[in-house]
Amino acid sequence: MRTRRWTTIRPAATWMTVLGAIASSACQPSAEDYVSERIIIALAPEAGERAILRYDPNSLPDLPEALRSALEVRGVDVDLMRYGAVPDFDERLDAAAIYVWLPDPTGDGTTPTQQVALAQWLDGGRGRQIHFHWSAGTMGADGVPEEHSSFYDERYLEALGIDYQELDRHQDAAIAVLQAGPVRVTTPDGTDITFEVGARPFNKQNGDASQRRMESARIRIDREVELPAGVVRVAPIETSVNGTVVVPRGRFADGEVSDLIMRFEGGVMTSVSATGGEAIARAAFEDSPALRHFRELGIGFNPALKPLPNDTWIPYFGYGEGVVRLSLGNNQELGGNVGGEGVRWFFFSNATVRVGGTILVEQGELVMVPHLSGLGLLGLLGRQGAGR
Repeated sequence: MRTRRWTTIRPAATWMTVLGAIASSACQPSAEDYVSERIIIALAPEAGERAILRYDPNSLPDLPEALRSALEVRGVDVDLMRYGAVPDFDERLDAAAIYVWLPDPTGDGTTPTQQVALAQWLDGGRGRQIHFHWSAGTMGADGVPEEHSSFYDERYLEALGIDYQELDRHQDAAIAVLQAGPVRVTTPDGTDITFEVGARPFNKQNGDASQRRMESARIRIDREVELPAGVVRVAPIETSVNGTVVVPRGRFADGEVSDLIMRFEGGVMTSVSATGGEAIARAAFEDSPALRHFRELGIGFNPALKPLPNDTWIPYFGYGEGVVRLSLGNNQELGGNVGGEGVRWFFFSNATVRVGGTILVEQGELVMVPHLSGLGLLGLLGRQGAGR
């Protein structure tokens, strides 16, 4: 099989060739067929189900039809729905069991009322979603979306073809360790924060969007399955969160902040300082009270999304192996207690995560046993370190 080749794209333009052109070969599927196959595997759809495919005609224009064909072959009734206002959206959603988000170049193709309806639909246990955002997941370390390029197209395509069973085992093992005791996250820039997760639910993005998986869903985002896959997320017990988060560079609506230091006690931000732009950061947090609360921990496990030395940005929402995400704001979708409006992510590719004497991530390197043994979730994981 020949290697897929990708054309250079201009993300800010029309997105007509986001996946690029593939060199022709009789034995090689198209990019659209390859992606459709991965989505089908994730969904494990059943004959008689109804699926809504949200799409933009200028983004991966051949993918909606390819995916529709693949679903219909399996007996699924498909409703192609363009992004934007839809007069009978609620009625069409009520009839669906599957909802697939294909790339939306503007990011605002789902109206606020549709977002509310989708949340209620998921909370009612009536359906499941695939989030295939593609370029929207290319981020700066400060959580600001960045310009996506063909370099990341190739990485994301590779990230769809990982060993999902191995991913799932590693995620389960890490969850077992994180539940065992106090968690400490540090970085060379000065982040040093501790918390406990207790019995809080973990969201495991392992690429499984099957109806069988939904039977064990505990929180809303368990029904929102991302492709590419790879992160484990949890909202710590808010009152257990204490310490400091340091962000070398942060961009806000009113400007840029340098060496941002946020201190937390009991999960609440108690002070903010910076060597540059401190007033900008203070104003941003004052305008959004939810952002003064610690939100979540995320750890990435996808080896194909691990940041490389030449990476300018963080691939796909920090789902890459060894990437740590610390975020602020509303965490109710994660089973947390922080309400209000607003979420802000910060990504760290050089963090260390310790749980007691066990190191899960060491300066951006995931410390994992390559092949977990038959001990299952409590199998040996990580390296025994010096604790604090």
